[in-house]
Amino acid sequence: MSFLRSAARRVVGLVVGDWLQSAVVVFILAAGWLAVSRFGGPALVIMVVLLAGQLVWFARADAVRQSRL
Repeated sequence: MSFLRSAARRVVGLVVGDWLQSAVVVFILAAGWLAVSRFGGPALVIMVVLLAGQLVWFARADAVRQSRL
């Protein structure tokens, strides 16, 4: 029974984590699109840095979560 609970917790964690990461990416892209239309090239660089940062952030969070299991 504990195996099933653990498996279910893991699946829910993956789905929720993926949805959260997708929402963050969509938000960054939408904000970046507006910023690029107003400020041009420098805003594009900031958008790329933010996208890379969120990738590192979620990968690190997933690694910490995996190490606790």
